[in-house]
Amino acid sequence: MKSGRNKLWLTAIIFLPIAGSAAYFLLEILPDLTGNRHMRYAKKKAVQKVDPDREIRQARERLALTDSLTNHVQLADALADSGRFEEAADCYAEIIAKPHGNDDRTLVKYARALFESGEAAKALDIIKPIAPVAVATENGQREILKARIHAELGQLDEADKIFGAVIEKVSGIEARGHYAALLLQMGENDRAKEQLTELCTLAKRMSHAQLDDDRAIVTWAHKELDQLQDV
Repeated sequence: MKSGRNKLWLTAIIFLPIAGSAAYFLLEILPDLTGNRHMRYAKKKAVQKVDPDREIRQARERLALTDSLTNHVQLADALADSGRFEEAADCYAEIIAKPHGNDDRTLVKYARALFESGEAAKALDIIKPIAPVAVATENGQREILKARIHAELGQLDEADKIFGAVIEKVSGIEARGHYAALLLQMGENDRAKEQLTELCTLAKRMSHAQLDDDRAIVTWAHKELDQLQDV
């Protein structure tokens, strides 16, 4: 325990070793580590597990105090981050109808919320006319979303074309997972194997905090690779 910390933590850790240690780390140690991007993300995920509606509640409170475009966007983002995509889509729809609310970044968020709520056709209508941006990573993520929408609509060749053009330009596990799943669906097992292998290689280079929500994708990738080896 760091010197100078409240001695009550020692009592909590002795009598409640698991809960006490977890709370001490979350409330006392973790704030000192938030200069690290991955630690900031880990803290956010930890808080979401303890109080999953915290960001939504705080966003609603800010909006109640000040009815600004920024606060509307923050509420919609909080809903989307919590997986409440139908509510998020409704919020984004209200935002883009407002003066100065119809910007491309908000439209992309709206398209994602629509897609995640099962409205792929409407999502495609929203995202398709949006012009590319200069930032490669942002543009790549938009293209990945567009590819996933095409795949959901059964337009597999178009989805494959988009994935193939951007997959090497985006980072992260999730994009390769989606591409591998598409290739498996198309019966392109050799190409799927390449993506799955690269995905697993990337995962080995990542820390526990970096993997986080992508662990399920990595587990799935290993399983699919094992099955392809047996074919």
